[in-house]
Amino acid sequence: MILYKYVSFEAGIKIIENNSIGFTQPQFFNDPFESEASYPPEELKDPIQKIRNNIKKEAWKNSTGILSLTRQPLNPLMWAHYGKEHKGMVIGFDVTCSEFSCERSNLIPVQFGNVIYTDKRPVNNFISTPKEAIEVGGTFHFPYGQLEQLQRLFLYKPACWAYEEEVRVAKCLKGLDEESSNKSGDFSVIEIQNRPLYLLSLKPGTIKEVYVGARSEYMGLDKALELIGIVEEHQPESKLFGCGLSKDSWTLQSIDLVEAANKALKRN
Repeated sequence: MILYKYVSFEAGIKIIENNSIGFTQPQFFNDPFESEASYPPEELKDPIQKIRNNIKKEAWKNSTGILSLTRQPLNPLMWAHYGKEHKGMVIGFDVTCSEFSCERSNLIPVQFGNVIYTDKRPVNNFISTPKEAIEVGGTFHFPYGQLEQLQRLFLYKPACWAYEEEVRVAKCLKGLDEESSNKSGDFSVIEIQNRPLYLLSLKPGTIKEVYVGARSEYMGLDKALELIGIVEEHQPESKLFGCGLSKDSWTLQSIDLVEAANKALKRN
C-alpha cells in the first residue's frame, strides 16, 4: 500500500537524496485543536485531576512524533495548501515497511492511523476499559488495549479537514535529544523554522513514487532530465510522474515524466 506526503520541492529532494522522512510534534501543528479530545473534561469536578490531565496532554504532545500522510497524490487542494501552490512535490511511500507498520516500534502503526473526522468534539468519557497500562510520553509499542485513548489523543480532527484523507504514524521520541536512535528507529534531528524535525531513516526501496507539481519548472524538458537523474541515482525503484490539468474536469492527471521526456528528446 502506498500513501503520500505533500512537500515543497526542496524538501522533496532532501527526502529522495537522504531516504528519510520527518516526524513532527503535535504542539507545532497548524490546528489548535490537536489532542484536545484526549481527556474527557465534562465529568471532572476535581481541579487537581484537571491539572494532571493537562500535564499528561502536554507530555504526549511534546514526546510524540507524527508523520501525516494521505491517500491521494492528485488532490488539487492538497497541492495548493501543502505542495507549494502546485510547485512542490509528492512522495509516495510503501507503508507496509516495518518503520511504519511494526506494532513493536510504533505508538500508532499506519494500519491503525486513520484520522477520524467529526463535526462535534468528543467530550464523553471513554467507552472501553483500558486492558493494559500505558506510560505517558514513554510508550514505544502499540498498546492495542488503549486504542480509544490513542484515537482521542492523535486521530480526532474537525470535519473541515476531511479533504486531507489523512493517515498518521505516531512514534515515541523519548531519549532522542541525547541519542540518535531509540526503540522507535534511527533518527537525525534538524531545526526547521525554529522547531525540531525528527528525520527517520528508511530502508532502500521504501519510496515508490514521486510527483512533480503542475506549476513546477521541473515539468520542462531540461529540468525534468535533471530530476530524472536525481531520482534514478537515489531512488532507482521509484516511478516519476508530473501533474497535468484535465481538459474536461477540475482534476489533475498524472503524466509519466520519464516517458514524456524521452518523447520530447526524440522530437528534438
